[in-house]
Amino acid sequence: MAGAENQSGAGNGDQDTESIRRRLDTLDGKLMEAKGLRPPTVNTEGRGQAMGQAFKLSIELVASVAVGGFIGWALDQLFGTKPILMLVFLVLGAASGIMNVIRTAKTMQGEPMPGHHLRTKKERDAVTRDDED
Repeated sequence: MAGAENQSGAGNGDQDTESIRRRLDTLDGKLMEAKGLRPPTVNTEGRGQAMGQAFKLSIELVASVAVGGFIGWALDQLFGTKPILMLVFLVLGAASGIMNVIRTAKTMQGEPMPGHHLRTKKERDAVTRDDED
């Protein structure tokens, strides 16, 4: 009657659920092997890498705004123009942060950095000579 107890819900539910899950995973693996399929692999590295890039972008933005605000505050203290320079440099810091984030995001997508597509004449000639060969 042990089977009847498990079916009626008596016993340790967490262990039963885990046991059933393991058996189902094993059965799923055997079925996929019989069909000639490989079990799907989970790409955990890609997720962590994307999260690292997101943190990098957000830190770049926050740091540039903070640096701009600090420079503005310091200049306000120096010249006695309390909120004006701090506000100006906060805006400049935000603008530079946004430009840095856009530039970094473009390089993450594989686009060349601004100005990197321009080459010297010597480099262009070398590339065209290689293409002709």
